[in-house]
Amino acid sequence: MSNCKKAYFSGWGTCKNLLKKCSGVTLQTKGQTWTDATIIAASSWHTAIADDDSSVRSALPFNILNFENTTDDMEILTSSLGHKFKGSDPVPSAVVYLKCGMDDYQWLLDHDGQEYEMFPHFQGNSFWASRKADGTLKGFRCSIALVSGLPPEDKLMSFRMFLFFDEPEEFKNVVVVSPDNWRFSDLINYVPVGLKFRVTTAYSSGNVTVLCEKVGSGDPMTGLSNTADWEIMSSNATPTVVVTAVSEVGLGYYTLTIKKDNDGTPANLTATDYVIIQAHDVDSTPTYLTYLSGSVQIYGG
Repeated sequence: MSNCKKAYFSGWGTCKNLLKKCSGVTLQTKGQTWTDATIIAASSWHTAIADDDSSVRSALPFNILNFENTTDDMEILTSSLGHKFKGSDPVPSAVVYLKCGMDDYQWLLDHDGQEYEMFPHFQGNSFWASRKADGTLKGFRCSIALVSGLPPEDKLMSFRMFLFFDEPEEFKNVVVVSPDNWRFSDLINYVPVGLKFRVTTAYSSGNVTVLCEKVGSGDPMTGLSNTADWEIMSSNATPTVVVTAVSEVGLGYYTLTIKKDNDGTPANLTATDYVIIQAHDVDSTPTYLTYLSGSVQIYGG
């Protein structure tokens, strides 16, 4: 069935600028939406990137070294008499080369194949969003793919993230957002400093010892002495699993007491139980994260 509809000519604008180069991207968990007011508010983005509540935190901007549009050419059909027609629209795709380090890329591998909403940011302080039928704004739905293996010869291509978009129609409703009081670099500055930690002793009698360091420098992270600094992200154990005590040993080492609460009586994790945990540090006012680790899975025993 033809999708032709009556079309009307319109006037031309006085601005004839070409499209700017993509200078960064932001990924957001799918299903998140914005209004025209919140999407230009720096405070809204700060909350989405670094709020201390993990259920509110939903976005992460990425500095990139290069952007490559890998969308296939439009399908062109040719009749036996040489007449040409447009076939199907190609599904957009792209690859970005991240400005990051090996530690950053390694934790990002956990997101391989998952779906997100993506906002492309451009030189000149603008970015694109997609307008939904209800009038709200969102990013462009895509799945991401990461590559592990030997490094390429071109160092600028060290850390690749492939973006495979779901729907060409979303790009027919592009909204150009041009905030006045913040830039993409401000979003990057909102991102918490990365931490990495690893288990150094097996879980035993409710306790496990971990080492927490700052990504890049390898300096020990100190001061995570509150139970609230260690958040249980998920677990297969029931009922609720919590960090009940933290002992800072020194030089980035911590002993965590992790228990599951059974009718008010804390119990140790069993051999089949696991928890996924993140460490973070928070500003006192406002409550934004200043440090955030990747996730680590700890098994009971």
